[in-house]
Amino acid sequence: MPRVLVVLPTHNEAATVGDVIEGILEAGRGVGLDLSVLVVDDASTDGTREVVEEARQRTGRVFLLPRPGKLGLGSAYIDGFRWGLENMPEAEAFVEMDADGSHDPLQLPRLVAPVLEGSADVAVGSRYVPGGGWRGGALRRRLVSRGANLLARLTTGLKVRDATSGYRAISRRVLEEALRLRKGFEPGYVFQVETLLFFRRLGARIVEAPIDFYERAGGRSKLSAREVRRFALWCLRQSLGRLGRPTSVRL
Repeated sequence: MPRVLVVLPTHNEAATVGDVIEGILEAGRGVGLDLSVLVVDDASTDGTREVVEEARQRTGRVFLLPRPGKLGLGSAYIDGFRWGLENMPEAEAFVEMDADGSHDPLQLPRLVAPVLEGSADVAVGSRYVPGGGWRGGALRRRLVSRGANLLARLTTGLKVRDATSGYRAISRRVLEEALRLRKGFEPGYVFQVETLLFFRRLGARIVEAPIDFYERAGGRSKLSAREVRRFALWCLRQSLGRLGRPTSVRL
């Protein structure tokens, strides 16, 4: 039975993380998937860790990696991946997923299938391919997402239509190689595009799998105006680099 580790970064998501964990474990039943969950928590104060601890004790398939403060989405995933590579040598694939209810756990089998079958190294859950889409969501958020993905494609050369998606599966082989060659990535919103670009440079086969993206069930969006600005400037640096120009753009 293929083993998959789902990494969930959290910060004050007690209202949703329990249901997300249960949904993940349920998604593996009956389809031949051995799914486990690692919650990487950035100093939640709303009881998130208590919810995760209860699930850990009850199921034996949930793990908690506590961190001392808000250290960024990208670093949470990197810490989670490193933990999984070290502690789960039998895991064949690793999944990025939000803990706020915006990603449907029941779509996990379809997302990880290309990686487990060996037809892809990275599978990106995409809102912008046939069969995928938004379910709810404010117009502003949709416009920001569309604009960010267009900017990413134009400045990096990536062909992925939903490069900012935070729902994706990555093969163990590619993840090990990426973390061996590079110690760190951007900590925030840029992380998703930056890692895809690095995976492509490693020769990874990247595909998109359609997903439904839902309006968050709880909490507040972590995408601030500062994150949007950092993303735009990072994309500008990639564009200048492709043109062979200086890349010293400061925030």
